[in-house]
Amino acid sequence: MKICDLQTHGLEFLQEDGLFPFGTDGVELANFVRGGSRDRAIDLCCGTGIVPVLLAGKKGIPTTGVELRHEAAELARKNAEHNRLPVEIYEMRAQDAPARFGRGRFDIVTCNPPYRKAGTGERSAEDAISMARHETTITAAEAIDAAAGLLSDGGRFYVVHICERMDEIMYLCRERRLTPKELQILRPADGKPPKLFLLMCRAGGGDGLKVLPERTVYGTTADDYPD
Repeated sequence: MKICDLQTHGLEFLQEDGLFPFGTDGVELANFVRGGSRDRAIDLCCGTGIVPVLLAGKKGIPTTGVELRHEAAELARKNAEHNRLPVEIYEMRAQDAPARFGRGRFDIVTCNPPYRKAGTGERSAEDAISMARHETTITAAEAIDAAAGLLSDGGRFYVVHICERMDEIMYLCRERRLTPKELQILRPADGKPPKLFLLMCRAGGGDGLKVLPERTVYGTTADDYPD
């Protein structure tokens, strides 16, 4: 067990070997979210809990986390308890979240889903790292379906994904009445082409997409998702 100082609000994060470590993408996703204590948030595919910990610990947003893998869900609970945060973790499929919690219940849905489609080089569907990287247990369409079902009218969906799938992600969101409203490209510090983007969509929102200036991020996880 390792303890990582998140260097904000006195937060610490527990990590275990064999579980997919949190990366810059999760941190950037949490930082991209706007909200406060009056909002109700849920993080799909929460892994070991970096997004719920940051939403609750930095922004005071009570957050529910949903994670399929038992070991990751257990560590997410430990991280919430370690930091004494208003976070609840449920071990379940994200696809089942609307039925479990009720449709239209949340103001904010976040998701850092697997980036690569199944069949693109994963080692095994049972491997924790492969499951975090590849759509072996949930697809982008299924994650966005769940988000659309969970959001209240006017609620906000925040997602981080790879740039090569940006058009697909936006199309899937629009199909489900999640209108893309804000887009930010994350540029690696080493001068390589951008690989990750952040997107905020609003349930039932009107047309009009605001493109924010590109941001350089250090310690980017782009190299964790090779072509």
